[in-house]
Amino acid sequence: MNNSMKAVMLILALAIVSGCAATKGAAVGAGIGAVAGDASKGAAIGASVGTVVGIID
Repeated sequence: MNNSMKAVMLILALAIVSGCAATKGAAVGAGIGAVAGDASKGAAIGASVGTVVGIID
């Protein structure tokens, strides 16, 4: 299993285990960002979306 697949699996596991929408968004965003080449921007965008979902929900 290559590093990209390990990162995706870890992020999906964290998204399932964590209860906070911002944490889930950051984890999923970091996974998508890692595949795209910039995990930090993906995590920031995902956390922002998760925060908005947490506020609305």
